[in-house]
Amino acid sequence: MTVLLRAALVIGVLSYFALMRTGADPAAEARRLAGALPTAQTALDAVPTETRERAMRAVLARGLMAELSRRAAEPPSTDTLEDADRQPAWRGIEPR
Repeated sequence: MTVLLRAALVIGVLSYFALMRTGADPAAEARRLAGALPTAQTALDAVPTETRERAMRAVLARGLMAELSRRAAEPPSTDTLEDADRQPAWRGIEPR
């Protein structure tokens, strides 16, 4: 994992220096690139309503099935101890 983080850091630094070398403003470049990306709401509005509802139902059903299967996979408790069994048997010297 650290190799990937180091690689990303090196690539980012080299990209930054390349922008600085060409005389471009890195902040302006980032704003330009970010402005070209569609917002999440724009992308969501592009999907037809029926398809969006069907996808939401499928995701919710999948999550519900995963939760039910997780709960069904939990083994029942095999603990047969009572509260008296959990108390230590010896509590020091008995009073005389």
